[in-house]
Amino acid sequence: MSTRLVFLGTGSGKPTPSRNVSSVGLFREGELFLFDCGEGTQTQMAKSSLRPGGLKAIFISHFHGDHVNGLPGLIGSLVLGNREEALTIVGPVGLKLWFTTLRKLHILWPSFHLNIIEIEESGVVYETEEYRVSTEHLNHRIKCWGYRFEEFDRPGRFDLEKAKALGIPAGPDFGRLQKGESITLANGNEVRPDDVLGLPRPGLSVAYCCDTIPCDGAANLARGVDLLIHESTYPGGEEKLAKKRGHSTSADAARCAKEAGAKKLVLTHLSQKHPNKSIFIQTSKSIFPNVIAAHDLMEIELERREEK
Repeated sequence: MSTRLVFLGTGSGKPTPSRNVSSVGLFREGELFLFDCGEGTQTQMAKSSLRPGGLKAIFISHFHGDHVNGLPGLIGSLVLGNREEALTIVGPVGLKLWFTTLRKLHILWPSFHLNIIEIEESGVVYETEEYRVSTEHLNHRIKCWGYRFEEFDRPGRFDLEKAKALGIPAGPDFGRLQKGESITLANGNEVRPDDVLGLPRPGLSVAYCCDTIPCDGAANLARGVDLLIHESTYPGGEEKLAKKRGHSTSADAARCAKEAGAKKLVLTHLSQKHPNKSIFIQTSKSIFPNVIAAHDLMEIELERREEK
């Protein structure tokens, strides 16, 4: 089964007819996660293949408007859609105060529970039995966080022929071994999971780094990921201006991907001053060849390795 990424907004600063502002949807096995929620995200979602019913959590990088101004509208629409399930929202310290203020002003009055998690330090911020989301501090003009979504390794494939050869009867014992438990046969022999399972199967991993200048936090998040989503406000060659404004160039993003050992790079948060995205590719491809520049409503399917 694959994981789908949908780029709802890929521009920087302000929305234009061709590029909305930052938001990326990650859809995995019926569950939807949003990374950032810039103005107009709910409209972009309506145009996409994504539907809000599966939304489990929203991860906000920082409080600049092009990354967060779409939250009240999206949540208001969820209320109008009669949502009852709780929603987790992760972001910088101040998130609780923001929602309290919106409630007091009667701008937003959610009919469902908001589980708000304020980030105070790097580490895991969301976790289930199958995956986790961790965060690292990025280097921007204000407090900003990047995220890494990663599935846990899954047990290796069950070898039925080996199981039969060892005399394991079909039934519950198969399931116990697949869960990592050892069993004892009627003849007293112990069978360990390693006896009948192949090598562990690595899960998918995606990093989201937006906004930042090159920093250790971005490098840590990107380490060995299947796909790195990295801001590229400016094309390569404009590093001085990018650093001054707390951003990265496409060449900076490519260097991060290369040094971190990422498998694929997607450039986003592209300056509206450069409507032709080819300049971002041209100034990064020589550093990291497996790179593309995102456009609004672009979709990418990520398949687990054994399914390729």
